[in-house]
Amino acid sequence: MEWTAAAVGQGLIASPQGDIEDGDRDLFLENLRHGVSEAVARSVPLIIDLAAVGHMSASALMALTIARKDAVAGGIKIILARPGAALRKILEISRYQLIFDIIEDPNDGGE
Repeated sequence: MEWTAAAVGQGLIASPQGDIEDGDRDLFLENLRHGVSEAVARSVPLIIDLAAVGHMSASALMALTIARKDAVAGGIKIILARPGAALRKILEISRYQLIFDIIEDPNDGGE
């Protein structure tokens, strides 16, 4: 798993690349928490662009849940953008659409 992040428009866009498996959980969570901290400092949402992620393990989903708690405590949202069909199905089965906004265009900031 690789990770890049950049401030764009009304948000901070983070872009993980590759499958996020159990062994990637700690690094994924560290990157998420760093992104949340930056987004809180800027008072903008953290947008996770999932276009280059094919699969997320249950451990990676748990990392998203932990990061969401940090985001809520900091007064910002984490928004998931552009999940592929397989990942969207995983998110829906896990009912993540109930706790995260899921959008198609990461540049619209969830608007």
